[in-house]
Amino acid sequence: MRTYFAILLTAALCLISLRRQSLSGSGAIAAAFVGLSTATNDNMLFTVVLLAFFVSSSYWTKYQARAKARLDPCYDKASRRNWRQVLCNGGVGAAISIIYQYNFDGRRPEEMSLEERKLMTTLIWGYIGFYSCCAADTWASELGTLSSDWPVLITTLKQVPPGTNGGVSKLGVLASFAGGALIGLAADVTLWIQYFGAYRSGAIPKIPYNMLGSVFGTLGSLIDSLLGATMQATYTVNKRVASDISANELNQLKGAVLVAGRDILSKNMVNVVASVSTMVIAIILQTAIF
Repeated sequence: MRTYFAILLTAALCLISLRRQSLSGSGAIAAAFVGLSTATNDNMLFTVVLLAFFVSSSYWTKYQARAKARLDPCYDKASRRNWRQVLCNGGVGAAISIIYQYNFDGRRPEEMSLEERKLMTTLIWGYIGFYSCCAADTWASELGTLSSDWPVLITTLKQVPPGTNGGVSKLGVLASFAGGALIGLAADVTLWIQYFGAYRSGAIPKIPYNMLGSVFGTLGSLIDSLLGATMQATYTVNKRVASDISANELNQLKGAVLVAGRDILSKNMVNVVASVSTMVIAIILQTAIF
């Protein structure tokens, strides 16, 4: 039954995303892998967190699309996610879900040993840390660009044009906090509903994941901004910021001017490094506390 649910849910989301042009064809295939790897998990936290990230990020990516397209000539390309973007924002999460299923599929926390429950909690913290960063970065990028105030570069605190990689604004920071909080809240609600008995018996520690999500999300977004300001190049083309441009596209454009960063990492690579770093920090923190 769980497999049928996973197939139906994944197929529905992929088809809707294709119709809304949130995903390319390759992106839909990659999303199907991430969705099936996650929705087959009997711990509903994994599915609900993924849905919270996917639905909210898709909405904010398309929000005020015309205004974003005027600011960034790369917006149309970036708003339709391909397989690389999907796996960068979901591949590690899918891997954590698979590891969880391998160790705990069909088992309740009350049936596990202390060491097993510690591993279960570690995987959950890593998963929340990863998706908190992904959601926070997406929310900050999509909403921060629309801020009426110009952002400041995180490394110099000097004003830069909206859309500049590494630019930080008040609206962007608030958006990253809210994006991470949504992921934590989704985890909190799901765990309490599905494992209420385990919470009451003390088999699962009472952890405010909504608070952790907001902290991990904000931290991950700042890590992403720091990497973007130092290791990702930002160019202006016809006085518009091009936030994600390849070397081939750069060679074809006339008048492209480097305004920040260096051409070391692509946008996808920055996202992966930031989200995985946040995941590792979350796991280390969990291990130290418990």
